[in-house]
Order: sequence, then structure tokens, then C-alpha cells
Amino acid sequence: MEVKGAWGLVTGGLCAWRLPGDESRPATARRLVRQTMSELRLDRDVIEDGELAVSETATNALRHAGHAQGDRPPTIPELWIWARTVPSPQLIVSVFDGARTAAPHTSGAGLLDEHGKGLELVRQVTAAWGSTPTRSRVDTTSTLGKRVWFALPLPHDWPGLHYRVHPGTAAHHLLLNLTRRGFKGQRNTTEDGLSVLVFPTLNVWVHRRTFCWWSTPHRYLRRPLIDLQETTELLTHHLDTTHAPACSPLP
Repeated sequence: MEVKGAWGLVTGGLCAWRLPGDESRPATARRLVRQTMSELRLDRDVIEDGELAVSETATNALRHAGHAQGDRPPTIPELWIWARTVPSPQLIVSVFDGARTAAPHTSGAGLLDEHGKGLELVRQVTAAWGSTPTRSRVDTTSTLGKRVWFALPLPHDWPGLHYRVHPGTAAHHLLLNLTRRGFKGQRNTTEDGLSVLVFPTLNVWVHRRTFCWWSTPHRYLRRPLIDLQETTELLTHHLDTTHAPACSPLP
């Protein structure tokens, strides 16, 4: 569920853009993050942290993931923003690129060192950060790649904490998100109206307020319906790593 304005994030929506493939990428990412966070009326300090973190993240991707992969041309980078409520209200900002196996890492450089401090800065100014294999959200061919993401705190009175998503609507959008990423699935409905999304290696139960599924044989996950985009990423990673034939990219 993509949205036109930042306040659509309150209802579980996603802001997603293509980024330039040249040196203007960090500046473009900063502008989009600043615009989105300003529309949400977040504190100035949090906005500045977001600008710094996305600038370093976009620069890192430009330096280390901006080249062609084998015989394929470079993947067009993307910027994604959504909100989640678990483990706490947070804004999630991700920079996607096609270098799926080029996982970033901090160099151990101090903040006063001349070089190698970009991702250390991201770690210092955000609530969490990481890198996860995933698939494009903008490219219709469901291109494989990775996202480098970070989390910024949202106010404890974030409206999304109280927004109620209809289970049928949540099931529809989750299935749409995953089929657009190249996964084949279908939606079934039980006699009592409960939705079940069925994939070759996974069933996702859509209850009145939560998505539920077995992530591993011994780990049961539950996420609020409002965390639609975060759930989409968790399931994309799960379906990708199960190596099911039906999970291949779309032609």
C-alpha cells in the first residue's frame, strides 16, 4: 500500500521512491527524508538525525553497491519509509540496492577519525540499523537486492498506535505486497471469516488485530495489522530463504 503523503504512514502505508544512480543520490535521499519527517511534524533533532543517517547510508550504497552485478546493469536504487509500532513506535528508513551479498559493516572507526566512520555515525544517531536481503518495491520485475535500514523514534502518542485496520483490508494488502515481490500465494477464508494467506512454504493467519505465522519450527511470530510494511519485509525474507521454486523473481 503506497501512499502519496507522509500521513499515510499512520495507516500502515509506504513511501517509496527511485533514487538517482549518480552523486546526487545522498542529497536526494536527504531531501525526501526531511520532507517526509517534516510533514509528520517530528522534532528537529530527530529530523537532523534522519538526514545524517540516510546521507551516510545512500553514500555507502553509491560507493560499494553502485556497480553492475555480473552481466547485469546496476540496479536502480530505492528509498523506502514506513512506520512500525513493535518493538516501539519507530520510523523505518531503508535504502535498497542490487548488491545482495555486499553486506555493510562498521569499520570500528571513531567518530573523530577521518575515514570509515559513515555507518558508525548511523549506529550512533539511530535507535537500530541493519542490512537484510530483500526485493525491490518499486521495480515491477521484483529485482533481488538488499536494504540497509535504520530506525528513528516516533512520539509515544504516535496515532498509528490507536489506528484500527480491518482484517480483510490488511489481508488484501499483505497478499498484494508479496505477490508484487514475486511470491505466489492465495487468500482463503474460514467459516468464521478468518483470512489465511497460503504460500508454498508458509501460512499467514490474519486475526482481528494481528498477523501470525511460524517463522521457524520453534518460533511463532505475531505482528499488529498496522505494521503491514514491516510484516511484508519479514515475510519476504522468510520466503526468500526457504528456496521454494514458486518464490523466483517475476519474468
